[in-house]
Amino acid sequence: MRRLKLNVGHLPLGLVVLSLLLTGAGCASLTRSWIAPEVMVTSLKPQQIALTEQLLLVGLKIHNPNDRTLPIKAMTYRLSLEGDEIATGGGTLERQIPALGDASVEVSVVANALALAGKLPTLALQSRPWAYRISGTVTVAGVVPIPYRYSGEIDPRELVGARGL
Repeated sequence: MRRLKLNVGHLPLGLVVLSLLLTGAGCASLTRSWIAPEVMVTSLKPQQIALTEQLLLVGLKIHNPNDRTLPIKAMTYRLSLEGDEIATGGGTLERQIPALGDASVEVSVVANALALAGKLPTLALQSRPWAYRISGTVTVAGVVPIPYRYSGEIDPRELVGARGL
């Protein structure tokens, strides 16, 4: 059996250096860090209300602050209203968000019935916007989890007008 040997000495030095640079650049683009996306709540709608489980459909606007497409494969969510966690969830979410672009999605989350039951009557009487916090992870390309956290306000009149809670 004959083994082939590559004698780098016979290749022009420029070709060897160019080859190493291209290989290094390709690896760097795979490991270049991601900036966490901005995830904003746009709506809350009851999806399924039962004695044992309450599901909410949460509208999200996801902004990609990166200079390249954000290939989301999965997300997790923890949603709080006025300081109390009211829902959690997660699962696959196949989305390609363009560089510096936005995407709107609706995701299903499991509501914490006790927290929700205690919070909604008080919130329903408020005319001011509700403070919310959403956090979790975005899994990019199936392997890289990126934590995100976003706080904002949502106007309850918009929710009612959009057939929300």
